[in-house]
Amino acid sequence: MKAAVLHEAGGIPRYEDFPDPVAGDGEVIIDVRAVAVENVDKAIAAGTHYAGATYIAQFPAIPAFDGIGALPDGTLVGFGGVRPPYGALAEKTVVPHGSYMPIPDGIDPAVMTVMASAVTAMAMKVAAGFVPGETVLVHGATGVAGRPR
Repeated sequence: MKAAVLHEAGGIPRYEDFPDPVAGDGEVIIDVRAVAVENVDKAIAAGTHYAGATYIAQFPAIPAFDGIGALPDGTLVGFGGVRPPYGALAEKTVVPHGSYMPIPDGIDPAVMTVMASAVTAMAMKVAAGFVPGETVLVHGATGVAGRPR
């Protein structure tokens, strides 16, 4: 498969071939449809984020830990919890069963990814029970996800 492959902390990912992931027990392959590269992804790739080793435990590795993709049955989902070295900036990734949530019909994958976080935004859409006309307070938007780089 094709992927953005990082060969060293602080390096620039290169578009190249990478072995396809193989799902283990309790895992599922996701066909990636859209990914937003967030400040936290950049910090992890640079080796400056405190949780970076969780997502990039070895090199070469594929950056980004969440996105929008399709399950083997075609269901569109927001996903997170990728298994290193298979990050989201690839044609395919692998996640544990349950590390994804269906995307409601009619939401374009690219639109879903430009929200602050695909997983958070998806949870707000499907789990929070908001109805049109309600007001939402966005608190903490100055963290890693909300800070310009």
